[in-house]
Amino acid sequence: MMKLRSEAECIIIPFPPRPPLAGLTSRDRIEVWRWHEEARLLGYDRLVIHDREPFDPPDTDSFLSVYRAGESFSRWGVSRRGSNVLAWCTKTGTDLGPFASVSEALTALLAPSPVRLPVSAVS
Repeated sequence: MMKLRSEAECIIIPFPPRPPLAGLTSRDRIEVWRWHEEARLLGYDRLVIHDREPFDPPDTDSFLSVYRAGESFSRWGVSRRGSNVLAWCTKTGTDLGPFASVSEALTALLAPSPVRLPVSAVS
């Protein structure tokens, strides 16, 4: 007759917790698409969403680059960190602060002067 053990023999392998959502969500991407026509009227001709590549650092995920007409380098960057959306000036690294949505962040970029940049940084 077979004996049953009362104790289970198992090894529990702990997995590290997943970092908070860092990439742009589907809703964020729709907000960017809705904003593109308004951006074009204000002199921004390219809105490029960069998706994470396998060689990127693990804490990097998708983000938006906003380009002024005729410029080779982006003027603004927008990304998501958890429930916050971050926007920053790519030339100076100046943060505009956390926002509740991509729409709010993009609206801040359209403000007459969202960041007081030195004259040398603007030209």
